[in-house]
Amino acid sequence: MLRSTTITTTTTATFTRHLRHHHLRPLTPSLLSPTNLTTHNGNPTTTPPPRRSFTTTPTIEPLLSTTTSLILTLQSTTSLPWLLTIPLVALTVRTCITLPFTLYSHKRTIKQLSLSPIIHAWSFIYRRQVAKEVYPPTTSSNSTIPKELIGKKIFNTPEKWTKEVLKRTKNKRVELYKQFGCQYWKGFVGLIQIPVWVLASVSVRRVTGVNGWDAPIDISKRAREMNSSSGLESEVVMEEGVSTTSSSSPLVSIPENGTPGLDEITAKVREEMQTGGIDGWFVDLLQPDPYMILPIIFSLTLFTNVMSATARATKEPTGWRKGLRNALMGISLAAFPLTIGSPAVLLLYWITSGTYSLIQNTVLHTVLPPPKSVAPVGEKVPSWLKKDKTEEYK
Repeated sequence: MLRSTTITTTTTATFTRHLRHHHLRPLTPSLLSPTNLTTHNGNPTTTPPPRRSFTTTPTIEPLLSTTTSLILTLQSTTSLPWLLTIPLVALTVRTCITLPFTLYSHKRTIKQLSLSPIIHAWSFIYRRQVAKEVYPPTTSSNSTIPKELIGKKIFNTPEKWTKEVLKRTKNKRVELYKQFGCQYWKGFVGLIQIPVWVLASVSVRRVTGVNGWDAPIDISKRAREMNSSSGLESEVVMEEGVSTTSSSSPLVSIPENGTPGLDEITAKVREEMQTGGIDGWFVDLLQPDPYMILPIIFSLTLFTNVMSATARATKEPTGWRKGLRNALMGISLAAFPLTIGSPAVLLLYWITSGTYSLIQNTVLHTVLPPPKSVAPVGEKVPSWLKKDKTEEYK
């Protein structure tokens, strides 16, 4: 008994030391150095294992740089003031990128509406077929159909009948849409304008040297603060004796003479925008509209787009479509308080883009109108019979 107790005590003490050594030992810098890392074979390695990176900056940055350069090139080529260049950018983006996708989506919708009478006719055929279907007689011994159901209707309740008719009509609709090349998934092509709109908005923002979404109240003060903070950070790093590579900010740059300042192109663009507005209204394009007229116009533009799309609909939306319409109406009304602090240059782009969308949809609806609904076929009466009846009434 004493021997077993001694063995148990020794085992417990060894296990405790093992836990303390492997789990309670603090991580020191020497343990975290690359020389202490080992591979799965136990061999030492001098490089840490690779880590997965989920950042999208390397992918987006070249795209943003390209779009920003295109905006600057357009302004330098046309020599227009920024008050007209920003609407011109919106018109160019809408015409060259989103208009082809919108036209394709509109034609697809027209083709689907043209197939509606055929699908409607097939639904009547399926109604009669489903109503007449009965369990067929069979002579096979392996048949699972009970004898008492042979000859009776398969879909003997209104629920079963409706479900089967809807199922067959849906399959026929999918078949016809595939045959005529207007499948449902092609309707998402029109959503390409959402990332294009976001990319263009960020690019316009970058032209002014600002990355955030808040309106810059004092650009020069912000630049001085960023320069002073970066200088303080470099002093701390030099005191600690650690060398790092700092990333340059799109707002601030250090010229060769050592004087902190702004990028030359960005400073020139902002200098032009600060006096490129409308006198008596918004002179500085980098600041919000002091009279809040631009946010109101933008909100009304969005609301008009939603209401015009609802008015052009062939039938009243139901289900999730009705919820989507109500959500879009709420967003259009909430755009006013949300964009009060946005710079006038951004609101100019958004208003021009929304106005272009409204005019574009109106023109498409006029030039390529949707097909009219087919009236039900009435009773066919011969012309000679109509004439005889008319004479009788006389």
